[in-house]
Amino acid sequence: MAERNVRSRVVKALKSLHGFAVENVCLPGTPDVNYAGGWIELKWLKSWPEKEGTPIRIPHYTNQQRVFALKRDKAGERCWWLLNVEKTNDWLLLDGTVAAKLIGTATKSDLIAAAAVHWNSGAAMERGLAKHLIS
Repeated sequence: MAERNVRSRVVKALKSLHGFAVENVCLPGTPDVNYAGGWIELKWLKSWPEKEGTPIRIPHYTNQQRVFALKRDKAGERCWWLLNVEKTNDWLLLDGTVAAKLIGTATKSDLIAAAAVHWNSGAAMERGLAKHLIS
């Protein structure tokens, strides 16, 4: 499931929070989804690295995306980071500032431990995402 499919599932899951996809060429680093309460940057991996100690590197996770999360947090707005790993159907929701600091150096175990929520299926993510964001 490519990032585009992840986006449509997340927007559907956030219907009750007026979630919508965002494409912003005027402000590089703007997250993929906005909802009543904040932002979510979506990321996708085909699979986890084979070796347990390998740092997780996310293609297309830019410095501008990191900065956006850090600035919004400092301004008092929520910014999240949602990773889908297709092969294992893992879904990790991380605080955007946590993700900004960990991605590129953290391992799979580190990310799972740092996640606000870890779902083991897309259906579980769809049922739980909005509930978690408003709690």
